[in-house]
Amino acid sequence: PVPNAAGGHPCSPKDFGHGSLVCVCNATYCDTLDPVVLPPPGTYIKYVSSKAGKRLEHSQGTFQPNTQTTDFHLTLDTTQLYQKVKGFGGSVTDSAAINIQSLSKDAQRHLLRSYFSEEG
Repeated sequence: PVPNAAGGHPCSPKDFGHGSLVCVCNATYCDTLDPVVLPPPGTYIKYVSSKAGKRLEHSQGTFQPNTQTTDFHLTLDTTQLYQKVKGFGGSVTDSAAINIQSLSKDAQRHLLRSYFSEEG
């Protein structure tokens, strides 16, 4: 079994080969996460998933002014509101919608709730 995500239910894994492990969502079960709560000012929450087995691994940190690092580096201008950030988001393509429609109504409900509901 794949470990729990922070505050979530365990993944029901399915292996498609080539390191393509996915968590199954069906009519009776869909893994979920607890709602995300905003961290205190000056801190952040990070979730990491990887082919090596990390699944929404949760960590927290504090923003450091002008820190040099070899890890991910994000520069924020605290004097400017609404800065552009590249790399966040998601979409439902027509092919994903076709696959979702092929699921039972209960599986569709679990899947869509896990993606878009604040309750998980």
